Amino acid sequence: MVTTRAFRSFAHIGLIVAALALAGCQTASEDPTPTDAPSSAASIEPSPSASDASSASAEATPGGDGEGEETSVFDLDVGDCFSADSDQLETVDVVDCEQTHEYETFALIDHEAGDDEPYPDEQELLEYADTICQPPFESFVEHDYQSSIWYITTLTPSEETWADGDREIVCTLNQQDDDQELISVTGSAEGSGE
Repeated sequence: MVTTRAFRSFAHIGLIVAALALAGCQTASEDPTPTDAPSSAASIEPSPSASDASSASAEATPGGDGEGEETSVFDLDVGDCFSADSDQLETVDVVDCEQTHEYETFALIDHEAGDDEPYPDEQELLEYADTICQPPFESFVEHDYQSSIWYITTLTPSEETWADGDREIVCTLNQQDDDQELISVTGSAEGSGE
């Protein structure tokens, strides 16, 4: 299961790429809230952004068009665009970024901890993900995070996937409206300068 957390300067969701059959993930919010979802499901919910602006290619409608290649949340690649129609999910429909979507994966980064190191404090892991995803965000978007129209959402390992040696952090971005609801967009954020 993945738990989510949202906060103003660095917004993200936790998840690590792992074998779906072996383990689940958890997400945490700034005020962690336990979930009762199956351990192999990922949880995605909106998180606040560095800016309240939105681009002309964005529309405040939930979800994508529902058409795309069904992909495990554990198999996302850089450049994958997708929407999440529920808070608990195991797969997403990856679509061409020119189609309507909510999220875009912009980096996959391995945590520096070795295989024999214990699961870090959840807050420590989330702060690490915040820090490690910001430089590739700025390179990908070609704009600084604090004044960008995009929000960072990270997927980090759960305690179970960590025990299996998983260390990958998936960095994604999205847009949100003034009520912090996800905004569906078309086109890639890569090189957008926003």
